[in-house]
Amino acid sequence: MKRNNRIYIIKIKRKVILAVSIIVLFIFSVIFLNRIKAIDIFCFRNQTDRTIVIDPGHGGIDGGTNDKDGFLEKKVNLDIGLKLKKELEKEGFNVIMTREKDISLEEFSDINASRHRKDLDARKSIINQAKPIVFVSIHVNSNISSKEARGVQIYYHPTSEDSKIFAETISYSINEHVYNNFLKTDSLKVKVLSEDFFVLRESSHTGVLIEAGFMTNPIDKLLLESEEYQGKIAFAIKEGLKKYIEDNV
Repeated sequence: MKRNNRIYIIKIKRKVILAVSIIVLFIFSVIFLNRIKAIDIFCFRNQTDRTIVIDPGHGGIDGGTNDKDGFLEKKVNLDIGLKLKKELEKEGFNVIMTREKDISLEEFSDINASRHRKDLDARKSIINQAKPIVFVSIHVNSNISSKEARGVQIYYHPTSEDSKIFAETISYSINEHVYNNFLKTDSLKVKVLSEDFFVLRESSHTGVLIEAGFMTNPIDKLLLESEEYQGKIAFAIKEGLKKYIEDNV
């Protein structure tokens, strides 16, 4: 009789253990599924919130600054822009380019204005419609009155404190990664300046315009045409952009 009772008690214990196991498994399943759902929602939000616009200046009929040797600003702008896109995509950013090939953008504007103004309007529209965290417009500088002028300059709109901070953060990164580590020079520092450029004034998002060097300076010109320098500039811009977002967004 005692043996039968022990068997009965064992069966009861097994049923209790099984029931508890099922309950625990159910609880963990609910937690796991909710976590998966939360991760999915976060990832979707993260993708939406991580949009960056890159604007390689000029293009197509508009070559930008140039010289008798065949230097075309539009090509360097695009080369750096595409390298920056790759750098940002490695970090998981959603990158929108105003152009990814040698074209001008006036046909994408509906305003009644000059070709140049229509091109600028199209760039502004692309930026505003994308609603990016930040945007970066890429250009090359020129100073025909002084071949000594050289170095990177970063512009922000004078009414945007966020854009000023963004410009300064990128400048620190370029100073470190390009001038100090790559070119090994202490004589050059990025200049951060305010200016009422159209793309900075008319875009409703934080952004900067970067002049990657002076094509009228012999040293800068060689650098601007160098794949290695273009890659270093793109990397430094990306690092500065990341730092700005981490600290301010």
